[in-house]
Amino acid sequence: MRWDVVAFGETMIRLAVPAGERLETARQLEVGIGGAEANVLVALARLGRRTAWASVLPKQALGERIVRELAWHGVETSLVQWVEQGRVGVYYLDVGIPPRPTTVLYDRTGSAVAAVDPASFPIDWVTESRWLHATGITPALSHGCRTVLERLVERAHQAGVGVSFDVNYRARLWDPDEAARTLEWFCRQATVLVCGEGDARLLWGLTGDAEAVAGALAARFGAPVTVVTRGEHGAVAVTADGRTVLVPGRAATVVDRVGAGDAFTAGFLHGYLDSRDVERALRYGAALATLKLTVRGDLAIVTTAELESALAATTRTIVR
Repeated sequence: MRWDVVAFGETMIRLAVPAGERLETARQLEVGIGGAEANVLVALARLGRRTAWASVLPKQALGERIVRELAWHGVETSLVQWVEQGRVGVYYLDVGIPPRPTTVLYDRTGSAVAAVDPASFPIDWVTESRWLHATGITPALSHGCRTVLERLVERAHQAGVGVSFDVNYRARLWDPDEAARTLEWFCRQATVLVCGEGDARLLWGLTGDAEAVAGALAARFGAPVTVVTRGEHGAVAVTADGRTVLVPGRAATVVDRVGAGDAFTAGFLHGYLDSRDVERALRYGAALATLKLTVRGDLAIVTTAELESALAATTRTIVR
């Protein structure tokens, strides 16, 4: 296979307020990039995985900024479709220091990828990968994005390519009822389904502890592996053969929480791709998410040596 993991989605320009300042008074902003799918691909590329990102970008400086930064981290960008018109999405991050929360302001409406034409966007490249990663953010961007992602998932299944789907609900993009209806189909197609505990409760009304929520998601959607993430409290996975695996959270000095969930997913896939070992995958996910918390920006700038060192200190999983 040409790649280990591929993905389609939007990557935005991130403009962050320096810690301790506010967006309404800041005189300078830190420039970076961020997008759920790209965050996962960068983390995996830095761990030695072959990754590729597909999207639509305008031929202008911000589009170039995105592809050059992704390529610098090792993500292949040859699948990007360039267009003459359009814009790049931007988001502003007002970095909070407890007890003040971090807030996000999006300026992404009308981005080039949201205007994608499904009829002219190629999808056969997915058959050259071992795995397709997708998130619930992309279907929320536009009907065109939703259609492209549906076609990619269907083509992946036809070719025997594994599919991970992270629900990743974004309230600023759509309401819970619409998201729940739309994402049902994607959840049912997943080889590995990842969902935050809060998202599962909000979208599908699931109750009980994290194990109960994971079990209910597994029963509802039938994924071979269902993972419920719990932030600083760790994660729980339920497998099709009836096993429940839990990994506790680990304390970390938090520099930037943005992207920690994507780092978890990247770590999980890194541990799962070769072995299909869910216990191992959960430990990798928890370790990489913890490391990401110590790094400013969306991207998990972490080395393999750092991950292995953190893995050694990670609490062992619990298997029931």
